[in-house]
Amino acid sequence: MRPLAPRERRLVAAGLLVAAIAAIWLALISPLIGGFQARAARREQLLARYQTNLRLLDSIPTLRAEATDLRRTAAQYQITAPTQALASQALKQRLAAALGDAGGVVGATQDVQAEVPSGWVSVRADAQINLTQLTQSIRRLENEAPYVVIEYASLGADRALQAGHAAPLDVRIQVSAPFHPAPAR
Repeated sequence: MRPLAPRERRLVAAGLLVAAIAAIWLALISPLIGGFQARAARREQLLARYQTNLRLLDSIPTLRAEATDLRRTAAQYQITAPTQALASQALKQRLAAALGDAGGVVGATQDVQAEVPSGWVSVRADAQINLTQLTQSIRRLENEAPYVVIEYASLGADRALQAGHAAPLDVRIQVSAPFHPAPAR
């Protein structure tokens, strides 16, 4: 092997210097800068979380007031009774009263067990009622507390078709309401 010329030695020295600088960069400086960047990102996440938590803490009085309001108005949106059977009975009476007070003739009222979500009671009633009276009774059910959900209403006008003039409708209506167990008094 022949000795290197001074120009070649300078090129090898420059290459070794560049390699040493790259090794120092990769081994020391890059991880140090990466650590700073990771800590800065973590600090920003913590600041954002801190701001979110401050907003949540600031909203506690409002949330308490809303919770108090919800507890106060809960009776408007649910039937409170010691048992589910008593809640169902109360809902039957409410449905029969709404249909009867409007002028309808209420037939059978019965509990509906199938397809009722947990925590709800559902009843159905059969009645003979005209259309005006039906709309009055539905309006009453919708606007008086405890509010109920009208699951379905089935109307049959067979008698009017047979008689050839206006006759009461055969109506089957099902209503549901949330049930909240309350201690017996």
